[in-house]
Amino acid sequence: MLKSIIREIMGPAPRAPVSPDCLKPFIGYKRLLIIFADADDDRAAVQDELLRTSHLRFIEEDIEVFSIAGGGVFPLFEGSYELDADDIRDGLEGPRPGEFGLVLLDRDGKVKLRSSEPMQPAEIIGALSSMPH
Repeated sequence: MLKSIIREIMGPAPRAPVSPDCLKPFIGYKRLLIIFADADDDRAAVQDELLRTSHLRFIEEDIEVFSIAGGGVFPLFEGSYELDADDIRDGLEGPRPGEFGLVLLDRDGKVKLRSSEPMQPAEIIGALSSMPH
């Protein structure tokens, strides 16, 4: 009874972000860095340039990097994948279209890092050291 009263007052518990279905093939194999970009936001270009300087390090850490822009999903380095931008944005509770954001997923598909500002590659990779392998 007390739980139902508290739930009525507080509302439902916040929903944990869920790994979108289109990302399931990566679960268990790769970490994913998803960049939510917008052409009118310089932060996306800054983040892109920062990541390109550490391309090899991201490969060593098994991190696939995708940019979501204009309703499409684009691999930052190379490769071709059929991914749904809306599914990823909704499942990861990404920023609204037109806003910048980044989300790092561990191999288990759980969100390990989230930022609304560009981050140095060392900071992103450093977050991995706190994750179990």
